[in-house]
Amino acid sequence: MRASLWRKCLCPSSPYPPLELVSGPYDEQIDLDLGRTFSKERWFDAHRETLRGILNTFSVVNEGFGYPQGLNYLAFPLYYVYYQDQPKTAVEDTFYSLQSLVRVVLPLYPLDAKDSSAFETICSVANMVTLQCYEEDPKLSILFADTHAPFITSLVSSIMPTMYANVFSLQDTLLLWDEILSPSCKSMFQQVVRIMVQAILFHKNMFLHMTVDKSMMLFQRTLSQSVSVCL
Repeated sequence: MRASLWRKCLCPSSPYPPLELVSGPYDEQIDLDLGRTFSKERWFDAHRETLRGILNTFSVVNEGFGYPQGLNYLAFPLYYVYYQDQPKTAVEDTFYSLQSLVRVVLPLYPLDAKDSSAFETICSVANMVTLQCYEEDPKLSILFADTHAPFITSLVSSIMPTMYANVFSLQDTLLLWDEILSPSCKSMFQQVVRIMVQAILFHKNMFLHMTVDKSMMLFQRTLSQSVSVCL
């Protein structure tokens, strides 16, 4: 059920012609990332070379985008879900679904060191998150302060491009993505924003009653255990 819903949302033209996997200029970095992506999930041990090929091929086909770190966290859950359902088409479904996910989070990825548009987008999204939190609870106006705003910006830049897969466990990531890729959802990106807002609202007392340093540290520590409040 999950795989079919994800396909319908991300790669409705499946099945695709067989994809020839190639090596690319980012292979060394991809290889380094393979072992630290869901490293506790032994299931991936037999599939990391295939995922290496998918990510390499993606970087070659999308030459202007290449391979930014974080892309690995988008590919792994896709491949896991599709392989469990249809091993023969898992590579192609993962590749084309990855294309769809990247279109959602692309504005958050800088294309090069001189690309300032990504940072501007990140700041805009951080303001969006803060405003929605404030609308739910005006006491959270503290998030607009110069002391707190950089933390919200860092959250957006570090975990939104992976759609939270670098924070949550694999199984929790799948639950979150079920929400993001829900047929009833009109905007995947708005769902990604909503998850961040929900997490902050649930932990709002940290920001209201603790120093900024302590609240930031505790929030980052507890976020990975908060999947239920994000759904």
